[in-house]
Amino acid sequence: MRHVDRFALLLALGLAAVAGVSRAEDAAPATRPEPREGWDFSEAERIPLQAGGRLKPMDSFGLETILFLTGRSSFGSWNSTELLLSLLSRPEAWQKERIIRVDHPEARRQLLLEESRALFAPEELFHSPVLMQYAQSIEGGGATLMDPRGAVGQESARERELKKLLNRLGLFRSLVSGEAWTVIPVGPGEAWKSLAAEGAPGPLRENFANMVRAYHRGDRASFEAGALSVRAAIESAAPGWTSSVRRLLGVEVVYHRLQPFRWAFLFYLASCGLWIWGMYRSGRGATFAMGAALAGLLFHVAGFTMRIWISGRAPVSNMYESVIWVSFGAILFSLIIYFVQKQKQAVLMATSTAVSGIILLAADASPAVMDPTIQPLVPVLRSNFWLMVHVLTITLGYAAFALTFGLGNVTLAHFLRYKGPGKPAGLDKKINSVNQLSYRAMQIGVVLLAAGTILGGVWADYSWGRFWGWDPKETWALIALLAYLAVLHARFTGWVGPFGYAAWSVVCFLTVMMAWYGVNYVLGVGLHSYGFSTGGVGAVAGFCLAQMVFVLGVTVLVTRRSGELSGRKR
Repeated sequence: MRHVDRFALLLALGLAAVAGVSRAEDAAPATRPEPREGWDFSEAERIPLQAGGRLKPMDSFGLETILFLTGRSSFGSWNSTELLLSLLSRPEAWQKERIIRVDHPEARRQLLLEESRALFAPEELFHSPVLMQYAQSIEGGGATLMDPRGAVGQESARERELKKLLNRLGLFRSLVSGEAWTVIPVGPGEAWKSLAAEGAPGPLRENFANMVRAYHRGDRASFEAGALSVRAAIESAAPGWTSSVRRLLGVEVVYHRLQPFRWAFLFYLASCGLWIWGMYRSGRGATFAMGAALAGLLFHVAGFTMRIWISGRAPVSNMYESVIWVSFGAILFSLIIYFVQKQKQAVLMATSTAVSGIILLAADASPAVMDPTIQPLVPVLRSNFWLMVHVLTITLGYAAFALTFGLGNVTLAHFLRYKGPGKPAGLDKKINSVNQLSYRAMQIGVVLLAAGTILGGVWADYSWGRFWGWDPKETWALIALLAYLAVLHARFTGWVGPFGYAAWSVVCFLTVMMAWYGVNYVLGVGLHSYGFSTGGVGAVAGFCLAQMVFVLGVTVLVTRRSGELSGRKR
């Protein structure tokens, strides 16, 4: 939705004119828009349009619109395509609906909005003199509300939120006016025209208008026939249209309906529960547990395959795609280690399915933080070879460290049960066994992260003309690598024992979190700006703090039991 940036500013400069889209002055108060029950939108979902730099089905455009406007992956019980049609056919009603998100509390306070909620009606925002003043200051190139002196520097989170709000308002206005509906094909290599564009072909635009009118008056049969007619008309007019293009758009619709990564984390978490149950029931249920893990992996691979097919590239261009790749790597490495080991370790699979499932769950639950939409690559990433080799190697290294992190927490949990002479039978053996599994995973991670960092330097030399520049992303990747190398060296030389190794393997993962998330979402500086975003700082900070408290708490307890643990290295 970044294509509306300029338009959003022009919109905000004429808020009074925008508010005129409402017909409340010459009509009775509008009833609230409601979804049509029992209607079939399958044909309308597959109507092609050009948006965001690529060709996509209406279904994808609707999902991206809902996510951008509301910060959520869905809006009530609305079908994404139906919501778009309702916006176009009933703008006066949607003016009063709380559909525009204002995330940052300080931004809400700045705009004199109610601070206890995050969603607001366009009507509320259109009449904000503060927002208009802010837009005017940006359009004029002068000082902003956040920086009255006009100093150049890093934008605050509040200012980024206000700019995003202008974009959301711009998108809303272009949707209800028809300017966002780029459904009219033109010549080869040219951008498609919108419904509101001058000189747009009349017949196709009239077909589209008839479909919207049928939806507006509740004529289901005419609407469904109209959707089929519109799709056929656009496909026949689109240059270079083939059955393979139609199939590709169909795959994209199936991808959104199937939600393969959601099924993957459900199967992973179910598998984790079965593995844990089996460990307390003498290995029973291992077949079902492995079956659930492999089912999750199957959905995971299916999701990857469809995303690659749709985008034509490896799925590693943003935080969401790196997260699902790390989750995949964690389960992949655990399966390799599990089948290579002579003695099968249920704890390895229980840990890896928990780690992979939780990572995918976090991605699914926070679409506003980790954008799941499929977007074209920014120019610096358009070398598919380097993108695949460098980024996949780095993220696979993170995956191995995520597995190490999970196993480290399991080891620390075992130490909570360690009570000297009265310790449960076989606990030493369990601790050493889990530590050995963690050690193998950490070795894999160090090799991959080292290779990925070197390959990143080669790509940087190719793209930016220098191998190393102490960019924050490069620096934190190096810090993470050195931290894990130090732990491996300390274990090899005997400087740390099983407890110290487990504790440090957990702590070291916080350096990965900084390199992976912190540089992009907290620092927001450096040459890797294509990965910068906002959101989730509180949740990630809470996660890191909880881990530190857990490690310190176990350390205190183990230290207090030093009498029972005499002779053991820490």
